[in-house]
Amino acid sequence: MSERLIIRAFLAAAAGLAILACATGAPNATKLDPVSGQHPATWATTHWSEYLKNPDSCKPCHGSTTDRTQAGGTSQVSCFGCHHADGPHHPAGWADPAQHGRAGAQAAPNGQVFFQGTGFAACTVCHGSDYSSPVGITPSCKACHTKAPHAAKPWIDGTSPLKPNHDKTNEANAAECAKCHALGANSDITPKPPAPAGTVPGCFNGTLCHTKSL
Repeated sequence: MSERLIIRAFLAAAAGLAILACATGAPNATKLDPVSGQHPATWATTHWSEYLKNPDSCKPCHGSTTDRTQAGGTSQVSCFGCHHADGPHHPAGWADPAQHGRAGAQAAPNGQVFFQGTGFAACTVCHGSDYSSPVGITPSCKACHTKAPHAAKPWIDGTSPLKPNHDKTNEANAAECAKCHALGANSDITPKPPAPAGTVPGCFNGTLCHTKSL
């Protein structure tokens, strides 16, 4: 056997062992292609759901998801390569209401999910459509917010820029508000505003609590 063939055989064996290490070390991570060892083509948009089921399943192939110096794993592809500087989780200081509330959930939806999204709908990816954590490893929003997804009354407190005030919520979030407030449900406002069936939820078109701008 020539030296070139020996090298090729060695590299093929090493690649096979790397694939095996990932496949056996992370059985719940994904269905890896048995030949290439690659994730499915759609993995970039769907991998977050598997991560939530078992975050540790990513570590054999991709290393630490919290410590940049320990990232990379057997694949030498770090989660930090795509996610923000703090990794695939909320950034430092996220517990601050001004950050996860006013600048996060209440902001205009940006179309992103999994820790980088804004708007109430982005929260549902990890915390459930009713914000009660369906996967069991993420905290329920109701652990802090007794009237999740927003704070308890006074939700209309305008005495401070940082106090909960729902008029600071971008109107593009109205579809999430409609889950609880369609046609004025769970609202003290009477009479309940009418809206024709199929009307797109909005803050002042009679689909929620108001029929006109205050």
